[in-house]
Amino acid sequence: MSSPKPVTQSQIAKATGISQAAVSAILSGSKTLAVSEDTRRAVLATAERLGYVQRKTARVDANSVQTVLMVEDEPKARATDQPWVAEAYQAFMGKIITASGCALQRHGIGSSVFYLNNPQGLTQWLADSETQGVLWHATDADPSLLHWVASRFPLVLLNREWKAGVPFDSVSVDQEKNILLAAEYLWNHGHRKIATFGHFAGNSFFRRRMAAYKQFVQERGIRDYAEFQEISDALDYPALEKVREIIAVWKRLGKDAPTALITGDVFALPLLAEARKAGMNIPEDLSVIGIDNTAPCSVVDPQLTSMEEPFEDMCRVAVDLLLRRKENFTAPAHTVLIAPRLIERQSVRTLSPQPNRTRSHQDKTPCP
Repeated sequence: MSSPKPVTQSQIAKATGISQAAVSAILSGSKTLAVSEDTRRAVLATAERLGYVQRKTARVDANSVQTVLMVEDEPKARATDQPWVAEAYQAFMGKIITASGCALQRHGIGSSVFYLNNPQGLTQWLADSETQGVLWHATDADPSLLHWVASRFPLVLLNREWKAGVPFDSVSVDQEKNILLAAEYLWNHGHRKIATFGHFAGNSFFRRRMAAYKQFVQERGIRDYAEFQEISDALDYPALEKVREIIAVWKRLGKDAPTALITGDVFALPLLAEARKAGMNIPEDLSVIGIDNTAPCSVVDPQLTSMEEPFEDMCRVAVDLLLRRKENFTAPAHTVLIAPRLIERQSVRTLSPQPNRTRSHQDKTPCP
């Protein structure tokens, strides 16, 4: 059976109704022709649909310095009402840039960062650069743009989950285990009323967290505290307001209220203080496990038990995959999940003996 003929720029031009010169400029990232953003998106979408692939061949000589581009979101404060929480999360997300840069340095490869506030600027930047590969951590989910990048450069997604018409790799923290390990830990500490909150429905990884929670409560035959999922988790709704709603729902449930809550640090950290203001005691009235193990977890009162996201391991594996794809550009795609770790502190109360304790890590921070 003969192989299908490759898709040409002429076919894309015909399908989109614009000139081949414009198609060529858009696909190459060239600045020679001014085109609208709608036209650019239409061309990239058509190229993806038809399966157009034109890998850019990197020009490397013995004296060249190899670099990898890290694509990130523009830094911005989370809607928390509390600057210290926002700053903690900015530092937390910065770990990915730092860990990726260190992993690349170990292979003698430099790195640059592109903040994705202008997709057309990214294609132009890549077209003009000598980039050897791309580590993608931005949240922009434009499949056409990803297709454009993946068809020209070795590409690995970091903690992101999308698909395109050409193979690339992805490495992520196992989001299901963030819930399952935390819930198992609570179960082994005697908790049978376990709730969760804060897994934004528009994010595929957060949907995995919710699916894992529902699986856990169904398998154990315990209540699904859907009341907490009914609280708005819109990204522009300040975290402090959500925390106050969590407390209000908990109080309204009375004797049927959960004894434990699993939620992101962005909610768990302010919950410790807000609960005290509302006359609740953590962990006597409500045990809390956070997700992300941000820096304040070890200094708040009580210190917050939290799931640590192993970004160093994730970035090391991502760089290894990037180098393999650089050697074999058309190799099948790989998806790697890295297990998180539970860091045990003071925010969980034991309600009964623990016959089979979940493996956890005590918080033992080495002295500088």
